[in-house]
Amino acid sequence: MTTRAERLDKAAARAKAALDVQRKALAQIQAAQHDEERKALTKRRLLVGTMADAAGLLALSDSDLAALFALVASIAQAAHPLAVVDAVADALLQDAGDQPPGSLHGCASPAESVSTAC
Repeated sequence: MTTRAERLDKAAARAKAALDVQRKALAQIQAAQHDEERKALTKRRLLVGTMADAAGLLALSDSDLAALFALVASIAQAAHPLAVVDAVADALLQDAGDQPPGSLHGCASPAESVSTAC
Protein backbone atom coordinates (compact mmCIF):
# COMPACT_ATOMS: atom_id res chain seq x y z
CA MET A 1 0.00 0.00 0.00
CA THR A 2 1.31 3.44 -0.96
CA THR A 3 1.10 6.47 1.19
CA ARG A 4 -0.41 9.77 0.20
CA ALA A 5 3.06 11.32 -0.04
CA GLU A 6 4.19 8.59 -2.48
CA ARG A 7 1.09 9.13 -4.64
CA LEU A 8 1.76 12.87 -4.70
CA ASP A 9 5.40 12.23 -5.65
CA LYS A 10 4.31 10.00 -8.55
CA ALA A 11 1.74 12.59 -9.66
CA ALA A 12 4.40 15.31 -9.55
CA ALA A 13 6.77 13.13 -11.61
CA ARG A 14 4.04 12.51 -14.22
CA ALA A 15 3.24 16.23 -14.36
CA LYS A 16 6.93 17.09 -14.82
CA ALA A 17 7.25 14.53 -17.61
CA ALA A 18 4.16 15.94 -19.33
CA LEU A 19 5.56 19.44 -18.92
CA ASP A 20 8.86 18.35 -20.53
CA VAL A 21 6.94 16.91 -23.49
CA GLN A 22 5.02 20.18 -23.87
CA ARG A 23 8.24 22.23 -23.67
CA LYS A 24 9.85 20.11 -26.40
CA ALA A 25 6.74 20.44 -28.57
CA LEU A 26 6.73 24.20 -28.05
CA ALA A 27 10.43 24.41 -28.94
CA GLN A 28 9.81 22.49 -32.17
CA ILE A 29 6.88 24.72 -33.09
CA GLN A 30 8.89 27.87 -32.38
CA ALA A 31 11.80 26.55 -34.47
CA ALA A 32 9.43 25.86 -37.37
CA GLN A 33 7.95 29.37 -37.03
CA HIS A 34 11.43 30.89 -37.03
CA ASP A 35 12.31 28.87 -40.14
CA GLU A 36 9.16 30.11 -41.93
CA GLU A 37 9.94 33.72 -40.97
CA ARG A 38 13.50 33.33 -42.28
CA LYS A 39 12.21 31.87 -45.56
CA ALA A 40 9.71 34.72 -45.96
CA LEU A 41 12.44 37.32 -45.28
CA THR A 42 14.78 35.67 -47.79
CA LYS A 43 11.99 35.64 -50.39
CA ARG A 44 11.24 39.33 -49.69
CA ARG A 45 14.92 40.29 -49.98
CA LEU A 46 15.14 38.49 -53.31
CA LEU A 47 12.02 40.28 -54.58
CA VAL A 48 13.28 43.72 -53.50
CA GLY A 49 16.68 43.04 -55.04
CA THR A 50 15.05 41.93 -58.29
CA MET A 51 12.90 45.08 -58.35
CA ALA A 52 15.98 47.25 -57.70
CA ASP A 53 17.79 45.49 -60.56
CA ALA A 54 14.83 45.90 -62.92
CA ALA A 55 14.69 49.60 -62.07
CA GLY A 56 18.36 50.00 -62.99
CA LEU A 57 19.42 50.82 -59.44
CA LEU A 58 22.23 48.28 -59.42
CA ALA A 59 24.10 50.52 -61.85
CA LEU A 60 24.48 53.09 -59.04
CA SER A 61 27.55 53.12 -56.84
CA ASP A 62 27.26 51.57 -53.39
CA SER A 63 27.39 54.98 -51.73
CA ASP A 64 24.72 56.44 -54.05
CA LEU A 65 22.55 53.39 -53.51
CA ALA A 66 22.98 53.67 -49.73
CA ALA A 67 21.98 57.35 -49.86
CA LEU A 68 18.96 56.53 -52.02
CA PHE A 69 17.80 53.79 -49.65
CA ALA A 70 18.31 56.11 -46.66
CA LEU A 71 16.03 58.63 -48.37
CA VAL A 72 13.46 55.95 -49.15
CA ALA A 73 13.64 54.72 -45.55
CA SER A 74 12.92 58.23 -44.25
CA ILE A 75 9.93 58.52 -46.59
CA ALA A 76 8.71 55.10 -45.49
CA GLN A 77 8.49 56.41 -41.90
CA ALA A 78 5.88 59.00 -42.94
CA ALA A 79 2.24 58.42 -42.05
CA HIS A 80 1.34 58.26 -45.76
CA PRO A 81 4.55 57.47 -47.70
CA LEU A 82 2.88 57.29 -51.12
CA ALA A 83 1.34 60.73 -50.57
CA VAL A 84 4.84 62.09 -49.85
CA VAL A 85 6.18 60.50 -53.04
CA ASP A 86 3.25 61.88 -55.06
CA ALA A 87 3.84 65.39 -53.68
CA VAL A 88 7.56 65.25 -54.45
CA ALA A 89 6.90 63.90 -57.96
CA ASP A 90 4.34 66.66 -58.61
CA ALA A 91 6.81 69.31 -57.43
CA LEU A 92 9.58 67.89 -59.63
CA LEU A 93 7.28 67.79 -62.65
CA GLN A 94 6.21 71.39 -62.04
CA ASP A 95 9.86 72.48 -61.77
CA ALA A 96 10.64 70.63 -64.99
CA GLY A 97 7.68 72.34 -66.68
CA ASP A 98 9.15 75.74 -65.84
CA GLN A 99 12.36 74.98 -67.75
CA PRO A 100 12.76 75.38 -71.48
CA PRO A 101 13.03 72.03 -73.30
CA GLY A 102 16.51 70.53 -73.00
CA SER A 103 17.53 72.90 -70.20
CA LEU A 104 18.76 71.73 -66.81
CA HIS A 105 19.33 73.72 -63.62
CA GLY A 106 22.90 75.01 -63.57
CA CYS A 107 23.56 74.44 -67.26
CA ALA A 108 24.04 77.29 -69.67
CA SER A 109 22.55 77.19 -73.15
CA PRO A 110 25.23 76.00 -75.60
CA ALA A 111 26.69 78.42 -78.08
CA GLU A 112 26.80 77.43 -81.74
CA SER A 113 28.91 74.26 -82.19
CA VAL A 114 30.17 74.32 -78.59
CA SER A 115 29.94 71.17 -76.54
CA THR A 116 28.79 71.44 -72.92
CA ALA A 117 29.46 69.14 -70.01
CA CYS A 118 25.76 69.08 -69.10
